[in-house]
Amino acid sequence: MAKIIYVAIGNEILIGKIINTNESFIGTRLTSAGIPLESSMTIKDDKEIIMKTLEDCWEHYDVVIVTGGLGPTHDDVTKYAICDLFNKELHFDSSVWEAIQKMYEMKDTPLPEIVKTQAEIPQEFTPLPNKKGTAPGLYYSANNKHFFALPGVPSEMKSMFVEHVIPILQKNFSAHPIFQKTIRTIGIPESALYTDTQNVQETAQTKIAFLPKSGMVDIRVYGTSEQEIEEIITKFLKKIPSKNIYGFDDDTIEELFHKKMIASRKTISAAESCTGGLIQSLITDNAGSSEYFLGGVVSYSNEAKMKLLGVKESTLEKFGAVSEDTVREMVLGVQELMGCDYAIAVSGIAGPDGGTDDKPVGLVYIVTFGKTGLVITKNNFSGTRIEVKMKTALTAMHQLAINT
Repeated sequence: MAKIIYVAIGNEILIGKIINTNESFIGTRLTSAGIPLESSMTIKDDKEIIMKTLEDCWEHYDVVIVTGGLGPTHDDVTKYAICDLFNKELHFDSSVWEAIQKMYEMKDTPLPEIVKTQAEIPQEFTPLPNKKGTAPGLYYSANNKHFFALPGVPSEMKSMFVEHVIPILQKNFSAHPIFQKTIRTIGIPESALYTDTQNVQETAQTKIAFLPKSGMVDIRVYGTSEQEIEEIITKFLKKIPSKNIYGFDDDTIEELFHKKMIASRKTISAAESCTGGLIQSLITDNAGSSEYFLGGVVSYSNEAKMKLLGVKESTLEKFGAVSEDTVREMVLGVQELMGCDYAIAVSGIAGPDGGTDDKPVGLVYIVTFGKTGLVITKNNFSGTRIEVKMKTALTAMHQLAINT
């Protein structure tokens, strides 16, 4: 099997200013192609460090994949380090230059003189076309080894990787496909989910990974036997309550909610307090949501709850804004106001302050009105203010989707 290493180049990654999503994409694509990564690393934009690192990688690996540092500015030094490593001179590639000129013509913007350096390619390297930007990818092969340098910008790198890198590797190396399937859950902590399903075991061929994230846990089953994966998935599905499974593989709550609402041919509105409009934002992120989403209210203050949604002053005085009684009146109020079929209402304490012994930070009441009527839940979310808001929004959408 091919030994493949991925090297990300970029100071912005190392200082935490950007997240390297390229690594996840490259790892996923190579695994699906049956030629998975063996190792990866991130290094700074320094010519000497780049050259020494890539020299070591070229010596010990069959395939070296590099992203970043191919732009035209002073800190983009990857191409020059590559030239020194392989003892190559740069030469001007007219076909690359023509492609760059056409791109600027289509954009109808002036072409900076510095961009011309993007057409300079190391000798004996093959330029890989860039459909999204000006920096071509670079490909070199010698002694049954393969070297790829790709732009760091994800939108540029991804299409280049799929259209050029994967086919070259599949042509030169035997593939051993890795199959995988993911169960996506919400509302069950990782420890509880693991405890409830611990009788579902790995095998020599098939592995299980529990992958927690904010308010949700993915269970990924992967290995070389597709049949064995399906058998293990079936065992998990018998152990996990269906209400806590929101999808599989790349499903998202937002997308599944959208599909369910489209299929229902019903309308919906939302009344939000602690989420500040986040639910409505997530709903309208989906193109076509106007078919079912009528609008909503962000009733952050008690005055807004009373004035816009008809929440009774006596309810707020007796039970408080964060209560089952208040969210019930909020959801009924937004239904009357908007004339919708279904509705969501939420009120809670997102923090970091404002909690009490009786009503701690993270306490959120969610009410949804769907095809079987009202469903009200009391939730105690953990995390930062932003995490509590996101957990609330996704839980509310999932709660209604179950009842749609």
